[in-house]
Amino acid sequence: DIQVVYCAITDASVMSNYKNATGSSDIPDFDKQLKVVTDFLGKKDVKIGVLYSTEESSSPIQVENLKKAAEAYSGMQIIDSAVADITTIDTKVNDLIDRGVDCFVNLLDNTVVGKLETNILPITNEKKIPVFGSEIEQVKLGCVASASIEYVNVGKAAGKAAAEILGGKKASDIPVATISDPSVYYSSSACKALGLTVPNVDGMTDVAK
Repeated sequence: DIQVVYCAITDASVMSNYKNATGSSDIPDFDKQLKVVTDFLGKKDVKIGVLYSTEESSSPIQVENLKKAAEAYSGMQIIDSAVADITTIDTKVNDLIDRGVDCFVNLLDNTVVGKLETNILPITNEKKIPVFGSEIEQVKLGCVASASIEYVNVGKAAGKAAAEILGGKKASDIPVATISDPSVYYSSSACKALGLTVPNVDGMTDVAK
């Protein structure tokens, strides 16, 4: 009978069976993310590599959403590769590169992102393959760019739901808040290292150190 508010659950559908729960979702806007990819690569027929962990329950729906967003681009391909054992990430990265991917796009997958600095970027940077992050912190770690939501707003949305419940509203009557309208962040240093020209897009923020 106790009302529950969650914050930043990527796949909010998993909570739909709990009628006394609501909150906020941080699922990426892959339509805008692919726009960022095509802007930076200067073409739309891009072959994109995606790594995801089989241990992350929200990753399959993110892969599905990414593939749906890619349908808007003629010739774009999404090649996904599941990682069951983190010790095989290096092998998976090299396999996707051997399959001819033009770039990688990260999901909100903690297992994969946790290996970004140590196992992924060292390989992709050496082979001049750009990696696009799913949020700003990944760009700060060395990814090229990202369409990133503001996580402060994710927290505020959960706080608003909590306030409404304390005011007498039921969680079941409060829709899950999905934060939209992401901002574009990029790393000029990563672009320079990879030989990428920074596109002329209004509103972008450089987070390079």
